[in-house]
Amino acid sequence: MREVGSSAGAGSGFSSSSSSSTDGDATCANRAVHFVLVHGIGGGSWCWYKVRCLMENSGYTVSCIDLKASGIDPADANSILSFQDYNKPLIDFFSSLPDHQQVILVGHSAGGLSVTHVTHKFPNKIRLAVYLAATMLKLGFCTDQDLQDGEPDLSSFGDVYQLGFGMGDEQPPTSAYVKKEFQRKIIYQLSPPEVRKLIHCVICAFDNIILL
Repeated sequence: MREVGSSAGAGSGFSSSSSSSTDGDATCANRAVHFVLVHGIGGGSWCWYKVRCLMENSGYTVSCIDLKASGIDPADANSILSFQDYNKPLIDFFSSLPDHQQVILVGHSAGGLSVTHVTHKFPNKIRLAVYLAATMLKLGFCTDQDLQDGEPDLSSFGDVYQLGFGMGDEQPPTSAYVKKEFQRKIIYQLSPPEVRKLIHCVICAFDNIILL
């Protein structure tokens, strides 16, 4: 009887150890997968805080990028006069990656433009490109029709954008963000009150304006 009990105990111990080992192997495998997350219009790297926490707890490596004049990036949006300048933080990130390293690149909303730009510039460093409810154009805004296709139709809400004119009032706008009174209705309508409050504090703190 003791032998059976001992055998059962050993078996149970082995099973637990095997499960723990399997979990550890899975975590190590996950850690080898590197996700790079790019925010959308009016956002910043802070947009991904819940997703990042869940992914890192599962063992993945996650990098969240603040594009120029977004999140905690200190640049003035109206001083950014080209998409290349706006996308520079993401370009710099990929330039610093070792040549042999590949990542999974995820873009949300207007972040899809950044994904497309970087995918063309660093094709060998991207394992997979994911467009999460994101703008998908060939490579940036090419025509007037592309502008229409790449910009969501929010006309039913009224005049929702606050525009900036870094090149002068007679030139096309260089920046835009959704006015605060519309953000809860259009962008964060599914977020709980505490998250909306956090978002409001972040936007107020950093005067977050994003280049279109």
